[in-house]
Amino acid sequence: MNENDSPVPFELRAINATTIGELLGLTPRSVLETVACRPDFPIRLTMRPATWVAGEVLKWRETNRYGQQARRPRKP
Repeated sequence: MNENDSPVPFELRAINATTIGELLGLTPRSVLETVACRPDFPIRLTMRPATWVAGEVLKWRETNRYGQQARRPRKP
């Protein structure tokens, strides 16, 4: 059985910094050093290895995606 055949929906799975990096377009190191330490980022399920609930990370990504777009200056 591969990952896509899992009976557990992706949103309920525990994901690591590598997977979060793929979702955010960052390296795992950047996830751990600049994103996961933010107070508004979801709480870890485990410390070693560091894992988070996928659905919580996806929700955080959507919430913060809109804020980042609003702050970007537009090029003339």
